Amino acid sequence: MKKKIVLMIDLFFLTRPVVLVPVWGFSAFGIYCFKSELFSSLGFSHYLLMALYSLSVASVYVINQMADYEVDKSNEGFPLLVRGNISMRAAGGCAVICAVLSIAGPVIMGNVSVALLSVIAIAAGYIYSCKPFSLSGRPFFDFLTNSFEALLAFCAGWCIVGGNLFHNQLYIAALPYVLLMCAGSISSTLPDMPGDRLHGKITTAVRFGAKKAHCIATAALMIAIPLSILNGDLMALICAAAVLPIYILYLIRANALTMELTYKAGGTITMIAAALAAPLIAAAGFFVFFITWIYFRKRHKVSYPSLVPDSA
Repeated sequence: MKKKIVLMIDLFFLTRPVVLVPVWGFSAFGIYCFKSELFSSLGFSHYLLMALYSLSVASVYVINQMADYEVDKSNEGFPLLVRGNISMRAAGGCAVICAVLSIAGPVIMGNVSVALLSVIAIAAGYIYSCKPFSLSGRPFFDFLTNSFEALLAFCAGWCIVGGNLFHNQLYIAALPYVLLMCAGSISSTLPDMPGDRLHGKITTAVRFGAKKAHCIATAALMIAIPLSILNGDLMALICAAAVLPIYILYLIRANALTMELTYKAGGTITMIAAALAAPLIAAAGFFVFFITWIYFRKRHKVSYPSLVPDSA
């Protein structure tokens, strides 16, 4: 029984709950753009639908780790599936359960649009991660697929509060946020360049080099600013304008610290903004980070989020 409980805990963290927080954040942006108000009064059912949708992305994250198993062996840190004594069979079962819940849950709650978005997210994630497609290892397709997932999360938030999935205004409102994800997605691949290159994954960063790839990310942020102004979206404008100086800093002084700041500080700023739209996201995000920190420290003796051996 103890082994089963430990395995369930391992599988929970295999879904990378910390990385699900941005999914909730982009859903919150969809809610904000539909309701045009901060600190939206959301009920339990709204947050439950948000959580259920995010399980589709959790399934995708597990699939991605399974597909990248050999690549992750060469990357630094502590890839959980590789070094956490979790079988591929257990990981596959976890991915299936998350996928089923993400689709069946919204249907039971009467929101077919969110269920449809879950189906699309899982399909897109499979194409992103698995052969013969493996878009995670192809220039431009790597960050565009991630940005598409951000668009789906935004759409989920829009639909959770009653928006129409097929309304043109939804996609106009989403565009600046999609560009924010383009920038963050490119930046997050820069540390993985050595392992990706070794295993033949030609990401945007590997294809063009760190500096040129970062220029693409910076351009995405710069385009997001005028689009935010045209949309009259102060939230998107603040996110892009606040992150842009960090990206410019990396262009001026490229080193490991400024590289890490681009996606970590940028992600933090974006999630703080999302919490203004759906306040419980902040509390949930802190809780998830805390239990993840405890898990890696106690279970695997590594320090989170650096994922290096704990010196204590």
